[in-house]
Amino acid sequence: MSCLVSKGKLLNCKDQKGGIKSIYFANGTADDFAFVITAHQLTSLGTLDEVFKYEVKATTNTLTETGTSSEDNGTFFVAQALAITLPKLSADLQAQAQLICAGRPSVFVEDYNGNIVLVGAYNGTMSNMTKVTGGASGDLSGFTLAINAEEKDNSPFLDSAMKTALKLLVSDVVVS
Repeated sequence: MSCLVSKGKLLNCKDQKGGIKSIYFANGTADDFAFVITAHQLTSLGTLDEVFKYEVKATTNTLTETGTSSEDNGTFFVAQALAITLPKLSADLQAQAQLICAGRPSVFVEDYNGNIVLVGAYNGTMSNMTKVTGGASGDLSGFTLAINAEEKDNSPFLDSAMKTALKLLVSDVVVS
């Protein structure tokens, strides 16, 4: 049987920081770009030639992945849920948020620990957008995105070479 637990885990140092630093959108999936994913790592970006970077604040942006197995059906899948807050209302940002929702982009998520993972690797993502003006002076005036995917495995980590390669593909075009 190939699905037997093969390693334990020791208690590590307290050297991690929560939060998402940046999000990178790619207009396609592993099948479109011929990504190479092996042993939970993305080791080649294939033909990917452009991504769009969104810088975000750590406190309101989260990635949660939930693996679900069914003994009756013999299945396992991972639900990936990414919550993003994009402050400051503008027509330009609204247009991009709608394109994210209308498309099925793959999403690279960079955290504050130097990790970058790929959400929606094979199936792309589905998104919902909320536009809010807030009621009180300190409330959000901007957009929230709920980005979801279902994949066979958890989001793969980019190896160090692919992190560098991804950052070289960032478009210079940004919203106002």
